[in-house]
This record gives sequence, structure tokens and C-alpha cells, in this order.
Amino acid sequence: MLGQTITDLELVVVDDGSTDNSLQVLENITDPRLQVVAQENRGAHAAINGGLDLASGRYLAILNSDDAFHPQRLERIQEVFAHHPQAGLVGSHIQIVDSAGKPLGVKHGYEDCPPWLLEQPERSFRAGFDLHAALLTENYWSTTSNFAFRRELYYQVGEFLPLRYTHDWDYALRLAQAAPSYLIPEPLVRYRVHGSNTIRENPAAMIFEILWILAVHLPQHTAETGFFEAQALDKRIDQLLYSIYAFGMERVLSVMLLQRLDADPQAALRLLDPNDAVRERYLDFLRRALADNTSSVSNAGLSPLAIAKAGLKKVRDRTRGR
Repeated sequence: MLGQTITDLELVVVDDGSTDNSLQVLENITDPRLQVVAQENRGAHAAINGGLDLASGRYLAILNSDDAFHPQRLERIQEVFAHHPQAGLVGSHIQIVDSAGKPLGVKHGYEDCPPWLLEQPERSFRAGFDLHAALLTENYWSTTSNFAFRRELYYQVGEFLPLRYTHDWDYALRLAQAAPSYLIPEPLVRYRVHGSNTIRENPAAMIFEILWILAVHLPQHTAETGFFEAQALDKRIDQLLYSIYAFGMERVLSVMLLQRLDADPQAALRLLDPNDAVRERYLDFLRRALADNTSSVSNAGLSPLAIAKAGLKKVRDRTRGR
């Protein structure tokens, strides 16, 4: 991060209760642009919020400990903001690497390496050129390490919510509602995948958060002026029918939509409380459905833990020219 071609920057490192020698390593760095803050483990969203609150720059960028920036990343992002002063979320294509740093391939936004398989992707938002609409299908930004945005937008949109698996997707959708997004067609961030990636640990909880995202954001984004006018109505409806993926848990999504979480932010936040009884009822249903194998969790019969592996295989195949 400190090796960027843009030297006028500040780096705020939030140590979220690390148990290795991270703090000792950081203490040996004497660069005056570095500020280190240590806190008890409170989760990724809290660490990100803490760092953003302490940063003082006009533009904000996030970098997770597993990932790395291309040396020109911030320079290229600054160019986008210079040409598009009202830009919201700005990111790039992603270089995917394994735990040893070996390149696996490049993720080109929503064009490849999908987090899950759609029945007919050619009829979905993945086949179009609308960054906003495609975000309703999946979080193609993939990681908060791919996020850069204006400080004033952070004040407008607010902090990251206590979502363990989808805090990045939720925030990308909130930013997309506030201002246009821009995706630089260059792999300017290196995203590391390994066996301990958080998204692999609890399938029911992961699916719950994905359904929560859809229940909160689908009504808001589709209600925006021009959403259904962007295409002929029949085509727009067709895109939605083939874009919204619920892991075969449409019943849960339907009930969440009936709760009108989009219109009741407090009810939506209550569902993120681990002690909430309604949340537990949803999770119990999801766990039973997954255990009983009564619901397909992907079009190809993949388990949630296999979805990421399938996406990586596609990246490897692309790299090998298949």
C-alpha cells in the first residue's frame, strides 16, 4: 500500500484482535503516513468502519490483510474521480491468487468466475452492460479490497452493517443507489483465496445473509425511476426472472419480502442480531432444508462450499485457453 505511485496518502491499519505478530511487524515501520490502531476482535465490518472513521483523505479505499494493490491502483482510481467527480463506487478487475500467491486468473467483473451458476445466464443481467443491474444478481466486486469512494459518500451512505458474509455486497448496493459506479478494466487488486475464507464456514448463515440482501435491496433498486424503462418491460422482467438466485430457498425469500424489510430499516437490523428469534427461525428452516437435501443450492447441484471452487475452476480454464 505504501508503495503506490501516488505518494500523498495515509494508511490507517486496524488490527482486529490479531493473534500473530502483526502488531510487532507494524511497529517496525517508521513511515509517517502509517497509523496503527489495535482493538479487540469485533469483525470485519467494525474494523473497516474504524479505519474509515479515522481516515482524513478526500477519497477512501479499503485493503484487507489477505489482499494487495497493484502499485498504480490508486493513481488509476484518482484518474476516474478526476474525470467523473460524481462517481460513487470505483473498482477494477481482480487478479485471483492462491494461498501461496500463485496467480489463478483474472475476474472481469460479472463476466466470469460467478459465485453461483444461473440457469440461463445469457438471459440475466450478466449478459448486459449495466453495472447497477448486475449487482442485483451477485457481488461481482468480490471484496471490499476492490472498493474506493468519496468521503462525502461515506457520510451519506453510512457505516458498514454487521453482516459477516455479505457486508461488502450490501455496501456496494447502497453506494450504487447513491451515485454511478465505475469498473476499471484492469486487474489492479490481488485477491487471495484459501481454505479459511470466511464465506466457506457456515452455509445456512451465508444463505440467510444473501436472502437478507435480496429482501432489503430488490424492492429499493427496482423501484428507482427508470429501472423498468431501461429495457422493454418484457425483457426487463425476463432479466429479473433469470437473475435472482436464492439457492432454492425462494420460500424464505418470499417471507422476508413480506416483512417489507426495505421499508423498515430497524426490522432489517434486528434480523442481524444473533439473538433475534425471527432470525433463528429463518436459520433453523435453512439448516433443516440443507440437511434434508430438500432444496437444490445450485443449478448444477453444487453445495455452497463448492461454489467458490467451481468459480476458480472457470478462472483456471480461462487462463489455460479452454
